[in-house]
Amino acid sequence: MTRLREAGMSLEAVQAQAGHHSIESTRIYIHLANSWLVEQYLQASAAIDADRANS
Repeated sequence: MTRLREAGMSLEAVQAQAGHHSIESTRIYIHLANSWLVEQYLQASAAIDADRANS
C-alpha cells in the first residue's frame, strides 16, 4: 500500500483497492518515507507560490 500511495494513488483509492471500510484502517498500513513527505510538501508549496504569482 505504501508503494501505491508514493506512486501517486490517492488515499481513498488505496482504501478501496484494499477493501477497507475505514480510511483510518488504510492509514495504519501506510508508512511514508520522510523524503517522500518532503517532496510532496515542496511540490505543494511551489504550486501555491505559482498560483499566487499568477493572481
